[in-house]
Amino acid sequence: MNWPGRWTRNITSIRDVVLVVRILAWTAAMPILKRVVPVRTLGRALRLRSTVSHRDHNRERRIVAFARWAARLVRLNDDGNCLERGLVAFRYLGQAGANPTLVFGVSRTDSSFMGHAWVVVDGRPVGERESTLASYTPIFAIGADGFLISS
Repeated sequence: MNWPGRWTRNITSIRDVVLVVRILAWTAAMPILKRVVPVRTLGRALRLRSTVSHRDHNRERRIVAFARWAARLVRLNDDGNCLERGLVAFRYLGQAGANPTLVFGVSRTDSSFMGHAWVVVDGRPVGERESTLASYTPIFAIGADGFLISS
């Protein structure tokens, strides 16, 4: 199935349509925002207070999927940009009551370092394979409150 078909299958309500529009808008703004606003400030600015009385794990999965698809659409590549995708997912997972953490890590190859950002909920990465993250060493994180957590 192509990815537009997955979008429509996962959009189950008007509320999802509004969420997709918001995610697309934030994802489109991220390439500029991440360059002009320090990530610590951006983490606090993107934090949204939870608006729910109980968590909806299906909605959380849709948020992660929508953030990934929006990042792909904006960047026109397979996975989009991990920081942009992570910041947007962090914002809306927080609003959904998931208590997300945005983690920043590095991996060393033979001649260079590679950076990566990912979101953790309930101690597990969301939208990422744990095996992919095994080569990364977390350096710092932004907690659900929007403040820096040192590793």
